[in-house]
Amino acid sequence: MIPDRPSRLGLTSPLPAALAVGLFVAAACGPGGAASSSTGAPAAADALSVVATTTVFADMLRNVGGDRVTVTSIIPPGTGPEDYEPKPDDARKLADADLIVSNGVGLDDFLDDLVDAAGEGNAAKLVLGDGVPTIAVDGEENPHFWLDPSLVVRHYVPAMAAALTQLDPAGSADYAAAAAAYTAKIEALDAANGAKIETIAATDRKLVTFHDAFPYFADHYGFEVVGVIVENVGQEPTASDLAALVDTVKSAGVRAVFSEAQFSPELARTLAEEAGVTEVVTTLYNDTVGPPPTDTYLTMMEWNVDEIVKALG
Repeated sequence: MIPDRPSRLGLTSPLPAALAVGLFVAAACGPGGAASSSTGAPAAADALSVVATTTVFADMLRNVGGDRVTVTSIIPPGTGPEDYEPKPDDARKLADADLIVSNGVGLDDFLDDLVDAAGEGNAAKLVLGDGVPTIAVDGEENPHFWLDPSLVVRHYVPAMAAALTQLDPAGSADYAAAAAAYTAKIEALDAANGAKIETIAATDRKLVTFHDAFPYFADHYGFEVVGVIVENVGQEPTASDLAALVDTVKSAGVRAVFSEAQFSPELARTLAEEAGVTEVVTTLYNDTVGPPPTDTYLTMMEWNVDEIVKALG
C-alpha cells in the first residue's frame, strides 16, 4: 500500500466529481476472488488499493488504473446495491484502502455504516455521481447515470483518472493514456449501440422495466419509460398497482416487458401475461455485471442493447 495518502482529494479542475463517502471499486477475479490488476496478473506490491461498491465501477476502475491499481468490489457479481446486506468482511476491506469509490445519490448509502465500522483511516473518497445532472423519478433523483455512456465519458472516467493521479502522481501519464483508450472504446460501443437502436421504429421504443434503473439510458437513446414493476426493490406491487400498470402497458401498445437478471422473473411474466405482451426479457443488467459475456461494463451495455433490439426490432 502507498503510505501517507491524503484523506480527501482536492480536485479543482473542471472535473465534476467531488470526494465524499462513496462506493468501493471492484475488480476481483470473480465472486470472492482476490483483487487483481487490469491484466488479471497480481498487481505490484506498491499498487494503489481501491475499493468500490459495485462490480460495474470496479470494471471501470480496472480500465483506468491498469496495473498501477488493485481493485476490490464490496458487492459481488449478480447482486445489486438496492437489496445488498453488508457483511462483517466488507468493513475489513476498507481498512487498507487508499481510495474508496462510490456512486452516491442514494445508490449505495449502506457504505456510510461500513465506513463508520472500519474507521476512515487514510483512504480518500470519490463519489462518482457528484456534479452529474440528475433526472428525477417520482420526485427523487435517480442515480443510474452509467447507463448513459456519454455521462461515463464526461464524468466518471475523468473523475477516476484525476483521483488516481492525485494519489499517485508518478502514474499521471499512464492514467491519462488508459482513460483516453477506455473513452475511445466506450464511444465506439455507444455509436454501435445507437445504430442498432435506430433499427427500432420510434413508436416501438417503449420500455417497461423491473425497477427505475433506465431513465438515463432512455433519455440518451430515445426511449420512453412507460412504467416500472416495483417502485422500491424488495417491495412487491399491490394488486391495484399491478392492475394500473397493466392498463398503462395495454394503452401504450408496449411490445415487450424487461427485467434484470438479479431479480425474480415472475412479476415480469405475470405483468406480460395480464397485459397480453408476448415478449418478456429477464436478462438485462444494470447495477451489476453478469457472467461472461456480460462481465464488463462494455459487454453489459452491448448485451442490454442487443436484447432490447431483439425484443422490439
